[in-house]
Amino acid sequence: MKTTFFAAVLLLTGMLHAHAQNKTTTLKVFLQAAKSDSVNNATLQIFLLPDTVLISSQVFNKIGNSFAVNHLSKYFIAASCIGFEKVTKTINISDKPVTAYLLLKRNTTNLKTVTVVSKRPLIKHEDDKTIVDATVLANSSTNAYEVLEKTPGAIVDQDGNVYLSSMSPATVYINGREMKLSSADLASLLKSLPAGSVSKIEILRNPSAKYDAASSGGIVNIVLKKGVKLGSSGSVNVGYFQGVYSTQTAGININKSTQKINSYFNYQFTNRKTFEELNSDRLIKSDSSLVVQKAYTTYPSNGFYIGTGIDVAFTKKFNVGYDIRVSNNNSKSNALNSIDIFKDGTQTVLGKNQSNINNKNNSLYISNEISSTYKIDSVGSEWTAELNYNLYRNNNSQLYTNYFYLPARPTVLGDGENKNNKNIFVAETDLTLKLPKKFTLETGIKATISNSNNSAAYFYDTSNSGRKVDPYQTNTFKYKETISAAYLQLAKTFFGFTLKPGLRLETTNINGRQIIPKDTTLSIKRTDLFPYVFLRHNLFKLFGMQLVGNAIYRRSIKRPYYEILNPYPKYVDQYLFELGNPRLQPQFTTNYELNVMFDDFPVFAFGVNETKDIFSRVTYQDDVTKIAFRTYDNLGKNKELYFRIVGGIPPGGKYFFYMGAQHNYNTYEGLYQNKLLQYSRGSWRFFMYHELKATPTLTFDVQGFMLTRGFVDFYELDQFGGLYISANKSVLKKKANIIFSVNDVLRTNQVSFNLNQGNVNASGSRVNDTRRFGITLRYNFGLSKPKDNAEFGTPVEGKEN
Repeated sequence: MKTTFFAAVLLLTGMLHAHAQNKTTTLKVFLQAAKSDSVNNATLQIFLLPDTVLISSQVFNKIGNSFAVNHLSKYFIAASCIGFEKVTKTINISDKPVTAYLLLKRNTTNLKTVTVVSKRPLIKHEDDKTIVDATVLANSSTNAYEVLEKTPGAIVDQDGNVYLSSMSPATVYINGREMKLSSADLASLLKSLPAGSVSKIEILRNPSAKYDAASSGGIVNIVLKKGVKLGSSGSVNVGYFQGVYSTQTAGININKSTQKINSYFNYQFTNRKTFEELNSDRLIKSDSSLVVQKAYTTYPSNGFYIGTGIDVAFTKKFNVGYDIRVSNNNSKSNALNSIDIFKDGTQTVLGKNQSNINNKNNSLYISNEISSTYKIDSVGSEWTAELNYNLYRNNNSQLYTNYFYLPARPTVLGDGENKNNKNIFVAETDLTLKLPKKFTLETGIKATISNSNNSAAYFYDTSNSGRKVDPYQTNTFKYKETISAAYLQLAKTFFGFTLKPGLRLETTNINGRQIIPKDTTLSIKRTDLFPYVFLRHNLFKLFGMQLVGNAIYRRSIKRPYYEILNPYPKYVDQYLFELGNPRLQPQFTTNYELNVMFDDFPVFAFGVNETKDIFSRVTYQDDVTKIAFRTYDNLGKNKELYFRIVGGIPPGGKYFFYMGAQHNYNTYEGLYQNKLLQYSRGSWRFFMYHELKATPTLTFDVQGFMLTRGFVDFYELDQFGGLYISANKSVLKKKANIIFSVNDVLRTNQVSFNLNQGNVNASGSRVNDTRRFGITLRYNFGLSKPKDNAEFGTPVEGKEN
């Protein structure tokens, strides 16, 4: 409460002083060219970053062009002239006048045969988020999930969880919206989205009060592409990837843009097959027996993705957009699971069984979004509003056969239908005001309503005695979640410091009801405050670049989601079930972090996460039946220390690299299986990205990661990682690209694990079809030439290479 009061006082103090005037200085720009060249018709434009708001446009002045700019801000300058190559530059403004020089060079080639390429850095930092350009990562990927796997600084486990600074999974958004799906369902959805549909990955390790408080592990926002080029253009692509099994994909995208109306259409079809090999040994201490399981599962699937939308600029300040995206995926899984039971320490066979499990699944995802933006002024004030409706439908049919060879028992046949329907409605509005005296006020409200219905009807037949209802697995569960939120935060720069305190209020209203097999209910109702404080200060210069220090404090929540509250027991095999826990309560995390940035590039961070009422996946075991149950429980409290260091060579030259390391040390205290839990473990993760532009038309990329002494839900993981290599060759006068790639070159993305908690002692390994050789062909076509949209104040990029 002291921190909340402190944050509230800072907000009130800032608002009382918001009537004062902004401080400005002068940016003077000189255009230069060869003596024989005339640039009298050149145009200069200046945009305020990070929002690329057009501040001013001027015609060339031979004595220099002067612009009034704000203290401690960043601007983007663009100069263009007929017959010359366009030149741009980013300028950091302090509290003193700044002079910049731009050199214009004549075009020396036939413009009709040249595609102008705007080279974007792989990684950049804006405000409280790191932005990763997904274009290069998509070149060697078959879907959005693989793009996420290759994102520098993010670790994706085999269950689809994403980890940033913490060992708590990050919350994954698509286009700024939380999907509210289990990690398995979210992974399935991302695998149905084509890699080329991803524009960028936004990483928010410490989200401000503007973002949902349900982000203890940070936020990963996957931003899908829209039509952004002026003119008419498009591309077609086809790809083939071969591992143990193969994947084929093909698609087309078309953009049509004018100064006021932008529209786009994307279509991608993917046919994919992969496998998983899972081996595990589980000790039953009560009778000294060992359950040895070997499972091999194939996953054939095919699906399509369609995305289309339109954006209309009614005026220079006001625009409205509509987007719809549809992903449909048909998949199967065919598993052969052999189970042998031995007397521990001997080769005496106590049991021999087998399970054959076949699933047939159809998933449909539809996203509708209406958005509007009104630019209040030219310095960054704006009002936005969004309405979003998401539909997620998953239907699964399962057939299984359990054979009991030793001791001999009748064969059991089982079948079931599982239907999961989810509807999510989001209404949100945000207001940003650039107030006098360098105050920035941000406020907004948001309502999220999620309705989920799950029904499972299962039957079994023992020794052809007749099909009967399985009362254990048959289930009907309805769930409704309403999250209402409002936030207010204020930023102010003074004496070289930038202070941004914020406060977010969220009301949680969760109601769940199990109708079958018995009528039970769950309810969570609460209102919470989530303070946030951000402090920035320039430290010193190194090699002419400014080092900036940041200090962050925030409080967050992690709510149990629908799938882990649903008590329905999901059949995995005859010795393993997964089920939810309707008694789960939310966990709360307090985060403190100090970090340093070098020229807007994060290089070092140290932080502490303190979590209470932490819930985690746990495994319970019935020693008599030898059946294991995976579920979730609130265990107690957790304290995590972490530090991260990153270095590299900035992009722009022929060679660029980015690499880093992070260490996490976790301590748990609580109760597990009604026994005292005291557990600690440290782990390291390493990541890298290299790019070499060997020639103007040939680029090599290498990405990789490694995790040592990792752990997930108390499963201790041995060292594993992945190395990815790709080569991108431009042909046909840069209108086409041929991309060769190898994923998991050394086949090291394989996980060995150990679990030793309570009465469960298990070890094993998981192997997937991760090493693949691929080739992708992409052809870019232009229906009309792109033009600069000077009227509406948006810098326009050329076609991506």
